[in-house]
Amino acid sequence: MELTDAVVVVLLVVGFFAPALSKLVTSVAFRIRAAGKAEMIRAKTGEAQARGERRKGKRGRRG
Repeated sequence: MELTDAVVVVLLVVGFFAPALSKLVTSVAFRIRAAGKAEMIRAKTGEAQARGERRKGKRGRRG
């Protein structure tokens, strides 16, 4: 009987924290994807700089 009570308590605690854990996992996954995209952008920028190309601003080349 005591084991069943402990299992019920554990399930209730897990059920209580499940939404928060889900949001945490989603947030971590988003940060990992964003870091990967940033690394790809940095690598692409580094290749352009190695070839001697100039960086363009948000508005492109100014005249």
